[in-house]
Amino acid sequence: MKTLTSWIKSIKFLIGLQSKNDSIFGIREIQIPIKNRSLRADYYSPKTNSLGTIVTINGLAPLGNRDPRFIIVNKSLCNLGYTVISPYYDEICDYKISLRNVDDIKNSILYIANKKEFSRSGKVSIFAPSFSGSLSLIAASDDNISNKINSICTIGAYGNVEDIIGNLFSNQKMDEYGRMILLLNFLPISIGKNENLFKALKLAILDNYFKYKDNLLEPHYSKMKKADKDFFNKLKYDTEFRMKHWNTILRKGGKNRILLSALSVMNHIHKLNTPILLIHGTKDDVVPANESSKLYDKLNEHGVDCKLCITTLISHGDTGFNLKTLLEVPKLVSSFSFFFQKAFDKQDS
Repeated sequence: MKTLTSWIKSIKFLIGLQSKNDSIFGIREIQIPIKNRSLRADYYSPKTNSLGTIVTINGLAPLGNRDPRFIIVNKSLCNLGYTVISPYYDEICDYKISLRNVDDIKNSILYIANKKEFSRSGKVSIFAPSFSGSLSLIAASDDNISNKINSICTIGAYGNVEDIIGNLFSNQKMDEYGRMILLLNFLPISIGKNENLFKALKLAILDNYFKYKDNLLEPHYSKMKKADKDFFNKLKYDTEFRMKHWNTILRKGGKNRILLSALSVMNHIHKLNTPILLIHGTKDDVVPANESSKLYDKLNEHGVDCKLCITTLISHGDTGFNLKTLLEVPKLVSSFSFFFQKAFDKQDS
């Protein structure tokens, strides 16, 4: 795809993100079979011949591929002429962090890429915000997957998962939504089972996401034992208390240490060879922007074709770019132009 054409597509994409059209009307639902089960996915078909196939992978959010902001992203990509397939990853949408997340992404990419109906070239590109951006990079480091990918765009990805967790636990000013998700996943390593406490964490996360007028947490919290209430409040407000448990988690080692290591992108960079666009917001209050900067430096060291865009226009893993600061728009246009050029399937021209 020529540079001018990709620039025009980038501009159209950014304008498309300002749309409020999050209706699912006209979206076709398909099934992606993986390991004795299947994932449902939304299939967006362009009106003209497809320029290529983009798989969009949602972040840690219960609505997943049906999050209104994500629907707008998918429609915007499709309106450019790309086939877009957006799976619903049940564990990611249920806030479960595990290596199955990576396997699900790998298996869905393989299925989509190998189906002529979805990808005529046998390759796809990936668009993924937040935690899922890092999972996608890890998936792409697999030899069986890398040759199925044209390019990857991540927004707000991390490099080292331990650094991110430690930062969220130690800095009270960081995002509570992200912190509660990490506590939900890793605190059991420190304290074992506590059904009422972990239910409270889950409800607090859902309240943060949905922002209900009548929150879900309050009725449950009012029935909790005083000891559990005190523990929950310390998790919310006491930095030293959280760090004590984080240090316990780190000391446990074993399978937990293997999981943390496997979920750190930095440990997989030497096997990445796919063109990668890293976008990160300076206002990110979950994953600091220097995480993408570090990833970019390491990717460059290994000779990976990559581009970095640090911008004030977004927060963590955001897909709704605010274009009020027009001075930064050219930088975003140039960055997405890189991605759209690489995502273009020459076979489909």
